[in-house]
Amino acid sequence: MKVFSKNKLLGFCRFCIVLVMLLICAGNVTNSVLLKYGFRDTQRAERYEETFSLVGMMNGTAPRPYVYRSTLAKVAKRGAEAIAPPVRDKLYRSISKYDSLRHAYFDGVPDALWTPVVAITYHLMYLATVLATIFILLIVYRLARLHDYRFGAALTFMAAFSFVYPLTFQQGGDFYDFPEMLGAFGAMYFVLKRRMILCTVFVALASFNKETFFLVPIALFFLHDKSVALNRRVGWLLLQLACCVIGRQYAMSGYAHNAGGFVEVHILDNLRFWIKPGSYFSFYNLVAKGVFTPSLQNLLIAIPLFVFFREAWKSAPRRYRRYFLAAVVPLLPLYACFGFGDEVRGLSLAFPAIALLAVGVAPRFTSIFEPLPEAYQPHRVAKDPAPLAVKLHAAFENETASHARTQT
Repeated sequence: MKVFSKNKLLGFCRFCIVLVMLLICAGNVTNSVLLKYGFRDTQRAERYEETFSLVGMMNGTAPRPYVYRSTLAKVAKRGAEAIAPPVRDKLYRSISKYDSLRHAYFDGVPDALWTPVVAITYHLMYLATVLATIFILLIVYRLARLHDYRFGAALTFMAAFSFVYPLTFQQGGDFYDFPEMLGAFGAMYFVLKRRMILCTVFVALASFNKETFFLVPIALFFLHDKSVALNRRVGWLLLQLACCVIGRQYAMSGYAHNAGGFVEVHILDNLRFWIKPGSYFSFYNLVAKGVFTPSLQNLLIAIPLFVFFREAWKSAPRRYRRYFLAAVVPLLPLYACFGFGDEVRGLSLAFPAIALLAVGVAPRFTSIFEPLPEAYQPHRVAKDPAPLAVKLHAAFENETASHARTQT
């Protein structure tokens, strides 16, 4: 009975630790991004409602292609409008009493537009962003446990992910990035767990969030274990692609008269950026104001990342490597043409594949960057080849002879 009670107590302690770590790590991610970009609220004052701020997104008046990713914002606005007016006004008074979130993250919204519906929508979107981040980190933790990590090692891997993930928002960040990541990580996790119905649910819901999500099920096709029959793989792929077509059609319809275009091409700007030597020594103050951290392509980060993922690639299972290539290769030309500089979040659909490679080699982190002395001794000192036991025996005989001479 005592053993059972102790196990229950330790289980509760593990739950508490995981919950606290999730809140701390999620706070680090969301605070880093929202302090820098908010919900893209610092736009021009004239015709503010037609910018890609959250106000323009929730009203469906943002320019293309940003408005294609406005589904979640419009759902939040409809939820705010569905609240009874007395309750809505009471919530607005409570929000306006302190307005801490607005002052911290959303101070770019004009006062004339900060209505009860808009204020509640902003808070709902903030809640959705935090919850999405928490569940992303929870999946990362569960992914580590799935690969036989012990409790502390899994928490360390999750914390390391939360430190690196904000660095991918070097050139910008939007509210729809977090649901997209949750959809991609959730779909990948449930493929590994062989729960294809839940995987399809994640794909279907996330396809309404962003029009390019159809690339995720294509990559997941190569992640299946070889024991899964080919006809089953194809069947699930076709079903998920059908869900993506429906979600894409819904997300992109009704905006023919919005400003902007189907895509924004930046290939020449990107070429000039990547051939500029200074791009590989850049720093950003993303994590905290006044604290500059190197960009991901900065040599301070790029070289250790290369060493780490070279080892990860060597030790990764074959299906993990196929999944990585299927996720990254289609994104590279899209990133080169339609991305912007080092906006690494443009490769976010491949982040689950990158995490999957990392989780396999992270336990060897120390041995990768600090090999054991026996394995790495560039200036090895010559040693006496005589065994230690022989030297001890000789020393004992010398000591005995010396003692005998003293007595004589």
